[in-house]
Amino acid sequence: MIINELTVRFGDVTAVDRLSLTVPEGTVTGLVGESGSGKSTLARAVAGLVPHRGTVTGVDRGRVQMVFQDPYSSLNPRMTVGDAIAEGLRVPRARRGAETERLLDLVSLPASCAGRRPRELSGGQRQRVAIARALAARPDVLIADEITSALDVSVQGAVLNLIRDLRAELGLTMLFISHNLAVVRYVCDAVAVMRHGRLVETGPVDDVITRPRAPYTRTLLDAVPRLVRN
Repeated sequence: MIINELTVRFGDVTAVDRLSLTVPEGTVTGLVGESGSGKSTLARAVAGLVPHRGTVTGVDRGRVQMVFQDPYSSLNPRMTVGDAIAEGLRVPRARRGAETERLLDLVSLPASCAGRRPRELSGGQRQRVAIARALAARPDVLIADEITSALDVSVQGAVLNLIRDLRAELGLTMLFISHNLAVVRYVCDAVAVMRHGRLVETGPVDDVITRPRAPYTRTLLDAVPRLVRN
């Protein structure tokens, strides 16, 4: 996926300013920055959810799926888990039950979850359902927007491990958004650092973390004291 000169404006405010970024097929690219840097706005523009200027090529817009930050608001409380997942399936109706069960297994949830509603699940389970629902559409690109920040610390690691496992099993192409460089280092191949709607640094994740060029990147690193630099 190639993002070229993408700009998003809200009135007089420029949220994303002529940003260009390549997400190579089969890789996970991290997008990091503080709150308000424009990360989520960029993600929504790539997914076609907000108007923008510039181009996104190398992927059909209908083949981009997002997993949002808050699993409590991203699922319809009136729908069962099975119905929520089946809504995005691109298989004949007769196969939807089996495919829903396969997707639940893929995200390490029992088939019995299909008949439950979101309120009956934990936050971590809801986020797994949201991931399964996004995968149901067989996306070419999956965008994960701060998908662990609303979860308890005790389950964040399990969801990150799931992302690593899915990437290895499915060969996913992902744009992984986070404010935490330690998290990005754990799941990503490359990283792009964003500030005030622009990129300030990009490169292989270990290179950026161990040899940051931009002062802003060093500031983000200093905010993660437990991140070990080689």
